[in-house]
Formats: sequence, C-alpha cells, structure tokens
Amino acid sequence: MSSRTSLLATGLLLYAAHAGAHHSAVQFDLSATISFDAVVTEFEWKNPHVFVQVDRVDDEGQVTSLQIEADGASMLTPHRWSRDSLEPGDRVIVEAYPARRADGRSLLGYSITKRDGTVLSPNPDRFISEQVSSPQAARIEGVWLPRWAAFFRLRNARLPLTEEGRQFREGPESEQIPLYECAPFSTPRIMVIPVRSEIEILTDRVLIRVDWLDVERVIYTDGREHPTNGPRTLQGHSIGNWEGDTLVIDTVLFSDESMGEYSLPSGPDRHIEERLSLNADRRTLDYAFTLEDPEYLTEPVSGGGSWDYRPELEPSSVACDLEASRRNLDTTE
Repeated sequence: MSSRTSLLATGLLLYAAHAGAHHSAVQFDLSATISFDAVVTEFEWKNPHVFVQVDRVDDEGQVTSLQIEADGASMLTPHRWSRDSLEPGDRVIVEAYPARRADGRSLLGYSITKRDGTVLSPNPDRFISEQVSSPQAARIEGVWLPRWAAFFRLRNARLPLTEEGRQFREGPESEQIPLYECAPFSTPRIMVIPVRSEIEILTDRVLIRVDWLDVERVIYTDGREHPTNGPRTLQGHSIGNWEGDTLVIDTVLFSDESMGEYSLPSGPDRHIEERLSLNADRRTLDYAFTLEDPEYLTEPVSGGGSWDYRPELEPSSVACDLEASRRNLDTTE
C-alpha cells in the first residue's frame, strides 16, 4: 500500500475551500466584523442553516433589513440554541462579517447579544465555547458530539487526485452539490460533522444516528460479508467487528454522489475502514478512518477526530428545508 496522506495534516485555512463547497463563506469579508443594534423581525429555525432577519436603524433613522446567516439548527442545538432563542421584537446587538458585495444584505453571524446579556454564537466554530464537564462512558454506546476541528480539516483537505479526479474537480459537474437538494453528507464527513450523534449496540448490528438530515448508519456485526453486486447507497454497506472495546467498520458500495463536498463522485471501488475507540479518560471517543478510491485518488487518505461524551443532549429533530438549503445560491453571484 502506498503512503497515506493525512487529511488532518493537510487542512487549509478555515473556509478557504474549493469555490463549490456548500455554503462557503467566500461571499463574506472575514477580515473584519461590524457591530450594530438591531431588532429581530423573523427567526427561521431550520436545517441546514438558521436565518435571523433583523432591522437596523442608523443615526439618521433609516431602517435597513438584514439577514444574519447561522449554522443549521442541528449544529446550534448543542450550544444553547433552541427554536425559542429569539423572537420578533427582541432587541439585540449583532456582530457579523459583512458581505463583499456593496449591496449585500446577508451577513455571516459572529455573535448575537440579547438585552439580558445572553450571548448566542450563530457559527460556534468562530466563537470560544465553554468547556462542558461530562460523566464517564462505560463503552462507545451513548450520545456524543464530534469536535469542530476535524470537520473543517476534512472539508478543506487537499486530496491526491488522479487525472480523472482532477478533471472532474475542475469541471462544471463539481458545482452540483447534493446538499443543495437536502442530500446529507456521507461517510466519513457525516462522522465528523459537529452535531449530536448516538451509538446503539444491538446483538447483530450497531446503529449510528446522526442529528443531520435523518442519517442512520447500520453496521452489521453478525459475521456476514458484503453482498456481491449489492445496491450502491449514500452511506454504503457496512460490516463491523470488535477488537476489544474498539469497533472496526468496513464499508463499500457507495453511490456515485457519496463524496458530496469533496466535489467528486464515488468510484465503484471506494472503500473505507473506520475505528471507534473509547479514550482512556472515558469522556472522549477517538474516530479514525482510511479511505481508498482508486478511480479518483492516487493513494489512500486518512484522518479522524474526537467526540465528546454528551449524554444530556437532545436531538434537534429539524428536517432539511429545501428553500433554506438553496438560499445561499442567491448570495454568491
């Protein structure tokens, strides 16, 4: 096997991803923030993005309606957000990144401060979040929250592309991002997205439910093999075995669109091996993967991340809103 390329070691600057990446922040000026008083006019609690509509009144009494873009409801729920966090009429102080376009009225939120002093972070990755003290887990079963770092390193990684992969990445097809049609991420991206993830261990399988567009992975642990010429699906077909307390997952039969945000399809021979292990502190879970796809990658790539044990978290139970998913397409012209 050729030497592996670590996705964690090759991450680019945050949000400097390929122009076709879903909900890229390239339309915002991230070099500075603006701050202003505003009144909330509408609060849209949605996936894959939450939007806060506000009215800003300048010194001359002129009212400007603005849209504050935030992460999705599933990403915000673990960070003290809920569908009741904001209401029309709330007076707030907004700190946000301005749009690059002079007439842009969509801002990327950094913080929203309410009159009672509550500070909400519309994009938690950009805000210093509090450390949460959690109990110890008995095994990998339970509710977990992946950390942000792996999510962005994976999204922004440079991939070792074959010529076919390079041509596809540079072609118009790479702009057809499945998430704009409410298709969820596939493995391994779905395993590092920072939302509530629950692992349930049954006698013949392990279920991984991710609070992101109703994803549920099924890993068969009853000794079966992968089916011959089985159907190709977004999450593929997974079988697993236990090495002590570590779950080793082997997945094949990914459908063409499974690479999603890499702006690549999935080749018929795409193969992923994953490992889920309880850390010695029993409060974190180590996730690691190795991905092979000889049609589009010249060599395997590997990466992973950490999950924090968060048994108190409840799912957001918010479905994908097609209009909200496509809305960013109107702001990147």
